[in-house]
This record gives sequence, structure tokens and C-alpha cells, in this order.
Amino acid sequence: MKVLVISARGLHLGHLGCYGNEWVETPAFDRLAAEGVVFDGHLADRPDADGAYASWRGGRYCLPAPDGDAAPPNPAADLLHLLRQQGVRTALVRDVSRPTAPAFAEGWDASLVSDTGDEGTPMEYALDAWQEALDGVADSENWLLWLELATPLPPWDVPEGYLVRYLLDRDDDEEEEEEEEDEEWVEDEGEDEEQDEDEDEEPEEEIDVPEPIVDPAIGPLDPDDDRTFLRLQRTCAGAVTYLDAGLGLMLEELQRRGLLDEVLLIVTGDHGFPLGEHGVVGPCRPWLHDELVHVPLLLRWPGRLPAGRRVAGLTQPVDLMPTLLDAFGVPPPVVHGHNLLPLARGEVDRVRDYACSGLRMGESLEWALRSPEWAYLLPLRGDPARAPRLYVKPDDRWEVNDVAQHHLELCERLAEVLRVFVEATRRPGPLRPPELA
Repeated sequence: MKVLVISARGLHLGHLGCYGNEWVETPAFDRLAAEGVVFDGHLADRPDADGAYASWRGGRYCLPAPDGDAAPPNPAADLLHLLRQQGVRTALVRDVSRPTAPAFAEGWDASLVSDTGDEGTPMEYALDAWQEALDGVADSENWLLWLELATPLPPWDVPEGYLVRYLLDRDDDEEEEEEEEDEEWVEDEGEDEEQDEDEDEEPEEEIDVPEPIVDPAIGPLDPDDDRTFLRLQRTCAGAVTYLDAGLGLMLEELQRRGLLDEVLLIVTGDHGFPLGEHGVVGPCRPWLHDELVHVPLLLRWPGRLPAGRRVAGLTQPVDLMPTLLDAFGVPPPVVHGHNLLPLARGEVDRVRDYACSGLRMGESLEWALRSPEWAYLLPLRGDPARAPRLYVKPDDRWEVNDVAQHHLELCERLAEVLRVFVEATRRPGPLRPPELA
């Protein structure tokens, strides 16, 4: 059994074609979606690096509480510990061009750190290290190789062509195409007329291409600053397309090695990255909107999982640990997560009724609950303070229209469910979540 996990840190799900985007080019992601299973409702339980890594390895929620932190992880229920007991070789490749969680690097049989330098981008170095790690596990029959990529996180260190790829004014592009079509109609004119036209021809106007914002300032963004918002979105889109190109190279390398149809390939992310959708850029507020908590999850396993299937059921990072254990035939311990393989095969239609998230930044704290019908955001502490928010799902995908004032009793019920749920995650043993009426 061979498993490759690719975690793209800070990957904005709204820039992927397989998740509905129509203007960003992501052919490798689209290929994985066509050949594998796409989870449409994968929501981070704690959308920061430390929280994601704890959920992936421990399979238990680590939601922050007002009166303390989450329950400590159980070392005996660690993913790597359980795999090692079954003789599975594990290897980790880290892209350290951005701050990372050092605890996640502990316990692997091999842990490689990609080099950094001026001769290439961080992703190029990470892919070199990934190939080295592939060589290291080649003689093992059972292995888990985990590749961490920080390409979607700013400052965006990608080739210039990708940075400006989506910053060109599309109206200018259309005008250039029309001019080219007009030129085709006059190709049969005489040489003299062409020379006269050349003499009278005015110099072309230079296209005003906005500068990409490579290293955006983390903090509030003026909601009326549409130009900066678009520059942010389009610069990030270039980084996502560059990430997609790297994913395409990995698929080609797996094909060359004869591994592409042997491995279980999992692509996901630890959290999204706000780009001004709700007036903030980056991790400056614990506001659990869709652009931060909604992350991709794609599984490709030829012959074991159906191709082209989309899963609507709600899933979370705590589900990855029992899923990986089941793939290796290892009985899972008592954890909060669920094995997603039956869901991916269509044997069940859901593994939970709702998904919960929590995040603390400084003294600010927020919880969120999402069901197929609602998204409820509950600030517990905050600066600036804000009221609870309620959004209709799936209609209000990007959570623009707050309807909390129209459903006060529902908000009270959801707030109580959140409090009981977080308390339940801090108890030992199996999770007993409260019912959602």
C-alpha cells in the first residue's frame, strides 16, 4: 500500500476550477477531480497550521475554549505511531519558506527540508526534495509520503509570468483580437498601400497592467478599494496556477515511475487565506468565513474509488487519520474523525450532521457551526467586537447576507449546540456530539 498526501498551505478553494472557478487555469486539479473523488464540504476544524496538523495526526478535534485549550493529544493514538507498528515507512517533505509547525515534523522515519536559494522558487526546491523522498521509499512495499507546499501563502514567490497572468485587462485582450481579425482582411492590399499605411500608423498604446501585490499587508482592507481587491485576487490566482503546474509535474513523475495508478493520492490544505472578501487580508481576525475554513479535499485511487464522484456530505481534517489507517488496513483507535472511504465509494451519504470550527488569535476567539442549510458564526471574544452571524447555505456561498436578526431563536439553539459540542471534544473517549434539531 502506497499513499501520497499533498497539503497546500493557505490554498484558497475559490481559485480552483474543480470547485466552481471559471477564470483561473487549474488543469491538474481538474484532472484529479475527473479521475478521483471531490469532497465539496470539507471544512477546517481549526484553520491554522498547528490545528490542522494536530487533527491530521490525532484524529481528534482541538477546538479552543474560552476557559482553556483543547484536550492534549493521546500519543498512543498518533497516526505515525500506529503506522510504524504495522511496518509502514513514513516520510515528510517540508517547504520551510514560510513559518511551519515544528511539532508535525516529529516522529517520521525520514523528514526532509527543501532547500532555499536564488536559483529557483521554493516549490522547485520542494519538488526536488520530494523526488529524493520518493527514491528513499522506493524499496518499501508500504509507505506514506507527505509533501507540504507553501506556494499559496504570501509573499508569493513564483515566476513573473504567473504573477501578471491574470492582471491583464481582458477588454484590452479583446481589442487586440479584433485588430488582428481586421488585419487579415487587408492582407491582399498592394505593397504601396501597405507602405503608406505603415508611414501613417500611430505607435501602439502601452497597456496599463496593474502591478501584482506580491507581499500584501496583513490587516483590514477598505471595502471600497476595488482595485486592490482585484489585484490581490488575481495575484493569488497566478500563484494557484503555478501550484497547479507543480502538481502536473508530480503526476508526470509518478506516471514515469509507474506509480500513478498504484498510489492513493490525497490533495488537501490546512486552511484558506482571506483576500479582502470580508474586509480583512490574511490571518488578522479569527473570522471563520468560507474563504478561511472551506478547504479542498480530493482522493484519487484507481480501481478502489470511483472516478468523477462528488461528495456533498460534510467532512473535516479529523477524518483524514482514520481514513489513512483504513487504507493501510490498520484498525483505528477511538477518535473523533470518520473513515471517509465508505463515503467516497457511495456506501453512505454522510458521516456527520454538522461541522464545527474554532480559532483563537490573541485575545479574540470565534466558533462556527455549518450544516447543509446554515452557517452560524459565534464570536466569543473579539477586537473589534462583532455580533453573531447567520448565513443561508448553499445559496449564500461566500456569506454576504447576514440573516441572524430574522432567526434569533435558531441562533440561540445553534450557540448552545456549539458550546456543548466543544465541551464534548475535551472529554476522553468517543465523541458524543449533541443533536441538531
